[in-house]
Amino acid sequence: MKNKKLYHKINHVKIGFITGLVLPILGFFIGFLAKGGDLSLSTFWQIFTQNHELVTNSGLKGIYQDTRQSTLMFCLLANMLAFYFSFFLYKIDRFSRGLVSITLILAAISFLFIY
Repeated sequence: MKNKKLYHKINHVKIGFITGLVLPILGFFIGFLAKGGDLSLSTFWQIFTQNHELVTNSGLKGIYQDTRQSTLMFCLLANMLAFYFSFFLYKIDRFSRGLVSITLILAAISFLFIY
Protein backbone atom coordinates (compact mmCIF):
# COMPACT_ATOMS: atom_id res chain seq x y z
CA MET A 1 0.00 0.00 0.00
CA LYS A 2 2.85 2.40 0.80
CA ASN A 3 4.42 1.80 -2.61
CA LYS A 4 1.25 2.85 -4.43
CA LYS A 5 1.32 6.21 -2.63
CA LEU A 6 4.96 6.69 -3.59
CA TYR A 7 4.28 5.76 -7.21
CA HIS A 8 1.37 8.18 -7.26
CA LYS A 9 3.60 10.98 -5.94
CA ILE A 10 6.29 10.53 -8.59
CA ASN A 11 3.92 9.77 -11.46
CA HIS A 12 4.21 13.24 -13.05
CA VAL A 13 5.68 14.21 -16.40
CA LYS A 14 7.90 16.92 -14.94
CA ILE A 15 9.46 14.52 -12.41
CA GLY A 16 10.23 12.12 -15.26
CA PHE A 17 11.65 15.03 -17.24
CA ILE A 18 13.91 16.11 -14.37
CA THR A 19 15.00 12.52 -13.76
CA GLY A 20 15.78 12.22 -17.46
CA LEU A 21 18.06 15.25 -17.17
CA VAL A 22 19.87 14.07 -14.02
CA LEU A 23 20.52 10.44 -14.99
CA PRO A 24 22.71 11.24 -18.03
CA ILE A 25 25.02 13.21 -15.74
CA LEU A 26 25.32 10.12 -13.58
CA GLY A 27 25.87 8.08 -16.75
CA PHE A 28 28.66 10.46 -17.77
CA PHE A 29 30.51 9.79 -14.53
CA ILE A 30 30.03 6.05 -14.99
CA GLY A 31 31.43 6.44 -18.51
CA PHE A 32 34.35 8.37 -17.05
CA LEU A 33 35.06 5.54 -14.62
CA ALA A 34 34.74 2.91 -17.36
CA LYS A 35 36.57 4.67 -20.22
CA GLY A 36 38.61 7.38 -18.49
CA GLY A 37 41.36 5.12 -17.23
CA ASP A 38 44.09 7.25 -15.75
CA LEU A 39 42.81 10.55 -17.23
CA SER A 40 41.69 13.39 -15.04
CA LEU A 41 38.08 14.50 -15.26
CA SER A 42 39.05 17.75 -17.01
CA THR A 43 41.11 15.88 -19.64
CA PHE A 44 38.26 13.42 -20.17
CA TRP A 45 35.81 16.31 -20.55
CA GLN A 46 38.12 17.96 -23.08
CA ILE A 47 38.31 14.74 -25.13
CA PHE A 48 34.54 14.41 -24.84
CA THR A 49 33.80 17.96 -26.00
CA GLN A 50 36.60 18.53 -28.52
CA ASN A 51 35.62 18.51 -32.16
CA HIS A 52 37.23 15.42 -33.66
CA GLU A 53 37.54 17.17 -37.04
CA LEU A 54 40.22 19.45 -35.57
CA VAL A 55 42.47 16.46 -34.81
CA THR A 56 44.90 15.73 -37.64
CA ASN A 57 46.20 12.34 -36.48
CA SER A 58 43.78 9.67 -37.75
CA GLY A 59 44.51 7.27 -34.87
CA LEU A 60 43.84 9.95 -32.29
CA LYS A 61 40.71 11.01 -34.16
CA GLY A 62 39.35 7.47 -33.84
CA ILE A 63 40.06 7.40 -30.12
CA TYR A 64 38.24 10.72 -29.64
CA GLN A 65 35.22 9.49 -31.60
CA ASP A 66 35.11 6.15 -29.79
CA THR A 67 35.36 7.81 -26.38
CA ARG A 68 32.60 10.28 -27.22
CA GLN A 69 30.26 7.62 -28.59
CA SER A 70 30.70 5.20 -25.71
CA THR A 71 30.29 7.97 -23.12
CA LEU A 72 27.10 9.16 -24.77
CA MET A 73 25.84 5.58 -24.75
CA PHE A 74 26.45 5.38 -20.99
CA CYS A 75 24.50 8.61 -20.60
CA LEU A 76 21.51 7.39 -22.58
CA LEU A 77 21.59 3.88 -21.12
CA ALA A 78 20.91 5.33 -17.67
CA ASN A 79 17.63 6.73 -19.01
CA MET A 80 16.79 3.48 -20.74
CA LEU A 81 17.25 1.56 -17.51
CA ALA A 82 15.03 4.04 -15.66
CA PHE A 83 12.40 3.65 -18.40
CA TYR A 84 12.45 -0.12 -18.05
CA PHE A 85 11.77 0.08 -14.33
CA SER A 86 9.22 2.88 -14.49
CA PHE A 87 7.16 1.66 -17.44
CA PHE A 88 7.39 -2.10 -17.45
CA LEU A 89 7.82 -2.96 -13.78
CA TYR A 90 6.12 -0.18 -11.83
CA LYS A 91 3.59 1.07 -14.44
CA ILE A 92 4.07 4.78 -13.75
CA ASP A 93 3.06 6.05 -17.15
CA ARG A 94 3.25 9.83 -16.79
CA PHE A 95 6.73 9.61 -15.28
CA SER A 96 7.74 7.41 -18.21
CA ARG A 97 6.30 9.90 -20.70
CA GLY A 98 8.51 12.67 -19.31
CA LEU A 99 11.52 10.36 -19.25
CA VAL A 100 11.01 9.28 -22.86
CA SER A 101 10.45 12.83 -24.10
CA ILE A 102 13.70 14.16 -22.62
CA THR A 103 15.56 11.03 -23.76
CA LEU A 104 14.43 11.62 -27.35
CA ILE A 105 15.53 15.26 -27.13
CA LEU A 106 18.90 14.26 -25.66
CA ALA A 107 19.35 11.53 -28.29
CA ALA A 108 18.75 14.07 -31.07
CA ILE A 109 21.23 16.48 -29.51
CA SER A 110 23.71 13.60 -29.07
CA PHE A 111 23.35 12.68 -32.72
CA LEU A 112 24.21 16.25 -33.69
CA PHE A 113 27.08 16.23 -31.21
CA ILE A 114 28.62 13.04 -32.61
CA TYR A 115 28.19 13.78 -36.32
